[in-house]
Amino acid sequence: MTSSAYVAALRMLTTRRLTEAALFARLERKGYPEDEVGAAVTRCKAERFLDDRLFAQLHVESALERRNVGDRRIVAELVRKGVDPDAARAAVSSGQRPERERAQAALERMLRVEPGRGYASLARALERLGFHTPLIYEVLRRHAAQFGPLAELAEEASSAEE
Repeated sequence: MTSSAYVAALRMLTTRRLTEAALFARLERKGYPEDEVGAAVTRCKAERFLDDRLFAQLHVESALERRNVGDRRIVAELVRKGVDPDAARAAVSSGQRPERERAQAALERMLRVEPGRGYASLARALERLGFHTPLIYEVLRRHAAQFGPLAELAEEASSAEE
């Protein structure tokens, strides 16, 4: 016999991909008994309608396609959606775009929008986007060496040596 919670779960899964935790919570909010909800989620998982690892992988691909954010931010989003932290980290580490490339692109975009922005402000903004501190400093140091106030002095010194 097919439970009404299972039918409701299938309806929910036809409109959007969900994590186990999200499906469980939605079914409970609809007022289904906990044992029926648990059975429906287990059955959906067994029949491969529900897969947190696939959800995480698709979320990472989508996030990396649309925006320049750091690995920490993507992992946090996945965990908030109910994905296991280890599965979230694994999905992020298998992403196609390296975090350094995304940090550089985010920095370039910020400087296009607001060219006079200070390095401290840029560092805080990159941190809010979920980039790791050592990577932020590396990207900012590289930018400062190329375009910062000391870049002209370094250029003058190298031309004086020639």
